[in-house]
Amino acid sequence: MSSFSERLLSALGGSYTIERELTGGGMALVFVGEDHDLGRKVVIKILPPELAASVSAERFRREILTVARLQHPHIVPILKAGEVDGLPYFVMPYVDGESIDVRLRRTRTLGVRETLGIMKDVARALAFAHEHGVVHRDIKPGNVLLAAGSATVTDFGVAKALSSARRSGEKGIGLTNTGMSLGTILYMAPEQAAGDPDIDGRADIYSLGVTAYEMLAGAAPFASLGPREMLTARLTLPPPPLSTIRKDVPAGLERLIARCLAIDPADRPQTAMALVEALEDPETISGPFAAAPPTIARHGTRVKRVVIGALALIGAIVVSAGIYEKFHAGNASVLAESATITHKPADLGVIAVLPFVNLGADSSNAYLATGVTNAVAGKLMKTAGLRVLAPGRPRSVKRRSDTASTANMFARLVLEGTVERVGNRLRVTARLSSTDDDVMQWADVFDRDVKDVFAVEDEIADAIVASVTPMAGQRKGNPG
Repeated sequence: MSSFSERLLSALGGSYTIERELTGGGMALVFVGEDHDLGRKVVIKILPPELAASVSAERFRREILTVARLQHPHIVPILKAGEVDGLPYFVMPYVDGESIDVRLRRTRTLGVRETLGIMKDVARALAFAHEHGVVHRDIKPGNVLLAAGSATVTDFGVAKALSSARRSGEKGIGLTNTGMSLGTILYMAPEQAAGDPDIDGRADIYSLGVTAYEMLAGAAPFASLGPREMLTARLTLPPPPLSTIRKDVPAGLERLIARCLAIDPADRPQTAMALVEALEDPETISGPFAAAPPTIARHGTRVKRVVIGALALIGAIVVSAGIYEKFHAGNASVLAESATITHKPADLGVIAVLPFVNLGADSSNAYLATGVTNAVAGKLMKTAGLRVLAPGRPRSVKRRSDTASTANMFARLVLEGTVERVGNRLRVTARLSSTDDDVMQWADVFDRDVKDVFAVEDEIADAIVASVTPMAGQRKGNPG
């Protein structure tokens, strides 16, 4: 057992044991363990250092425990929260099933009746949480678990806890300086994307609508576009009607999902309980085809303010700030780092960080590649004068545009690498090349003993950043 695992067990108390690490935890480090006092399996999620650095661990613990009172059949409860080595963690019951995104990777779409059942379960969970003053803020396929013929919602309160626990003056990964929560942009309501700190339960209804659309269509609306283009489309265009994608979707259900996806919260079902009632209405699976959902043109000043604010924020995130993106289970999940530097000593240009590749035979070590990538990108983002195109958008590296905004974000340098674990050794190779001629500018190999994986990731990231930053300055130039 690693020294970190031993310290985690010490923080958890003597009643816990750790069985294994669980892959597919996104940004978090995830363990499956046993709570011997309660005689059941649990999941322990630990925030990574690059995310934990921007939040108060004690405040995060207090905030996330406020949702521990949510006891509902379709909500995975929080059992315990704390910190180890300054990293916040929380404990939940283990659900022996799979998330919607894992299911969709295997089947691409779900049947109409299964989708309807999942929507009912999630809407009931949301109705209960909203009645208790808790908005999820991050409803997405990865946070809905399917087991024993029903759906349960996980990670309730995590996005809100991260936002509330942000240290004064910090702009940690996933939090913008306008108060955007750590939602996944692909599923985020327009008002949430606009940075409205006072979003209500209707934002969760929107996110459930996107999730339902993806279950039926195989992809979220406008998912093939980049983050900026996708958000712009969703703020100005209705999603393609489900009936144009598959013919077995009842008109009533198509109409209801379109209502959930309305740009104006006032046009959506006003409460999750109202959504439950609509889903139980026989008309939902029958009736004539609905007209196209309302477009932005019919909305008034309030929605225009949301759209303008969101578009301005998107521009700020994409052009002026570092973007940190990760692709989870083939779906573009985006975490935005608002790290605009007002007075920077020098413009070092733009560097694209591609996801480091796991070369090991054990796929369960993939989190190491993710961790190194995250650590390197996070530290580069803190370098004054350097703009970062972070993991997940290699297509942005080569693409040029006549528009000033895209030209300003054109990357002259690409950082990529591999990660391989052999026993207790971790070997990381990193390579920096120019996008102009693909000539390698720098390369190095780092071989470390994995005693504390977080310390090793940080050490390697520091070494890479120290080597890469001067070269970014040398290669800086105006995009042609």
